[in-house]
Amino acid sequence: MLQGVSETGVRKHILLTSPEKDTGELNQILSEATLELAGNKVLCYLPHLVKLSICENLIQSLPKDIKELKKLQDFSISNNKLIFLPVQLSQLTKLKVLRADDNKLELPAKIHRLKHLKFSLSRKQLDSLGEQIPHLKDLSKIELSGNALRYIPVKLKNCIWITKADLSNNKLSHFPNVLCALFDLKPLNLTGNSISEIIPGISDIKELEQLELKKK
Repeated sequence: MLQGVSETGVRKHILLTSPEKDTGELNQILSEATLELAGNKVLCYLPHLVKLSICENLIQSLPKDIKELKKLQDFSISNNKLIFLPVQLSQLTKLKVLRADDNKLELPAKIHRLKHLKFSLSRKQLDSLGEQIPHLKDLSKIELSGNALRYIPVKLKNCIWITKADLSNNKLSHFPNVLCALFDLKPLNLTGNSISEIIPGISDIKELEQLELKKK
């Protein structure tokens, strides 16, 4: 069950994209403005769902039944009260986009199983990237603006397919050396940090097209 959700809690910020045959039984549930996914076993009846947005609600947790959304590709959970994601999320092997801005959550331990994931974790007060992100070797886009990052781990160099990085408005005081190993980076946003100089190694980023470094 999505804890912390009541009839007044859900603010009609629910978007479901699926063939019509999957959404027919949802009409009564959603018309009452109450999102009780686990209680209604509704996830079990949505095997063709490809896009789900439940942003800007008061959701505190996601049900384990999330694993039933086998074809889910785009999942938006921004602006909720989530502090963790169920490990079952890592079973959604089709998932390509995860938007989880404005939550205070940690990524599940097996998130690296999602080979082609693009994610956004802006404004969640992260002070480190944790152990999971550097293992997402096929990661192509990283958005971590508005956190409290003071350094970027060396292991991020394993994510050689990253083409876009937004690390703006963090607490970085030096240009992260590891970024110079991301040769395919095109836009790089480091605005709002305390970086005072660019290191020579930046010339290794041959594909770089846009660099933003405006200080706080």
